[in-house]
Amino acid sequence: MGWNEQDLANLGKILDVKEKVDVARIAHTIKWLFHSRTMASTESFGKNFFSRVNKRPSEETNESLRAEPTYQDLLDGNCKYLKAWEENSSEEEKEIYLSQAVIIMALQAMKPKERVKFFSSLVDAKDIAQGAKVPGTNFSGPMTTLALLGLAQASGFGVYVASTTALGLLTHAVGITLPFAAFTGLTSTIAFVIGPVGWLSAIAWGTWKVTQPEWKKITPALIYIIARNSRERAPNSPHQPC
Repeated sequence: MGWNEQDLANLGKILDVKEKVDVARIAHTIKWLFHSRTMASTESFGKNFFSRVNKRPSEETNESLRAEPTYQDLLDGNCKYLKAWEENSSEEEKEIYLSQAVIIMALQAMKPKERVKFFSSLVDAKDIAQGAKVPGTNFSGPMTTLALLGLAQASGFGVYVASTTALGLLTHAVGITLPFAAFTGLTSTIAFVIGPVGWLSAIAWGTWKVTQPEWKKITPALIYIIARNSRERAPNSPHQPC
């Protein structure tokens, strides 16, 4: 899929890429968030040490020992980490499971009053669609978050709305301001009326060992990819198809 500069810049911001942001740099960053550098370094040292002992030249490196994870690797691993995994699920089902798992995680971290605000706050549904019209559905006008999520799921627009909701919650939680407006509606309204910056980051994430993927950093990036891809798949999307 072709990514425009704005989407790449947003993804680079989420991943905290300091160098020039391009597809190769994004892929390399995600690779080493997914794989453990510690494990790769230990493995390459061991292989090279024993090759020298056995007088069989070998110069294994961290890069050669670890392949870039596929989209399915990331999706499956993240679903399992957030306990949103179900056998024989389609890619789209995994995307919705993961997005909903993030929303549930956020709701669990909220105080009761914050949950009420989340469900009862009004958003303009036409902002969510961002010009992508759903045939046979009145995707416009103010409605509550709960009503919008239900309408989106019933209309086949569920992945887009769930992922943009999750994206707004995650970016707000860690204090990320994207350089370009990615998605309006839930991303720019609901997330910013629920709790202070850092509330989800400090409460909801578990810890992991240095030998495990850094899901705290991978998850927002993967949710962004899901939201962006579902935007491209939306009926009559104003964006260029991939």
